[in-house]
Amino acid sequence: MSLTTPRLLLSCAVLGATLLASGCGFHLRGTGVDSVELNQLDVSAHNRYGPTYQQVLQALEIDGVEVTATAPYQLQLLEENQSRRAVSYTSSSTPAEYELSSSLTFQIADRQGRPLVGPETLGTQRTYVNDKDNIIGTTEEEELLRREMRQDLTRQLLFRLSSITEGQLSSYESRLNQQEN
Repeated sequence: MSLTTPRLLLSCAVLGATLLASGCGFHLRGTGVDSVELNQLDVSAHNRYGPTYQQVLQALEIDGVEVTATAPYQLQLLEENQSRRAVSYTSSSTPAEYELSSSLTFQIADRQGRPLVGPETLGTQRTYVNDKDNIIGTTEEEELLRREMRQDLTRQLLFRLSSITEGQLSSYESRLNQQEN
């Protein structure tokens, strides 16, 4: 078998690139989120059946956080907003591009409902082209972007939660108790 065959050369090139990349310490990126250090959380939201709430629950459980009503701290998803606005127009004054915005406001409270962290607002934006000749495709693109934005907000929330420890929350709670006495 000759080394000049294209398939064999391509295989060798891919194998070589893989060995070179693994040898220099390269690895694929994950979510970029450290694990959440909190063992237990109670999670509440106005819309307990909404996709954001469900996605946050799933992400916390995957990260090893026990979601239970008896947890010492409560993650409260206070408000979720979505908007769409035209950012450019065609010569016939119809929107050529839309900007989608989503935000999620949350806080972490103790069992008495006193806020320990937050409220904080996370946000994300996406822009898409409005194809007036392909209404179904444009609608599907908007729905896909909304799902991606929810995932982005969930990642941002987990990233924020990964920087909080139970010791910090306990310290904040102690300070609140001292202020009340």
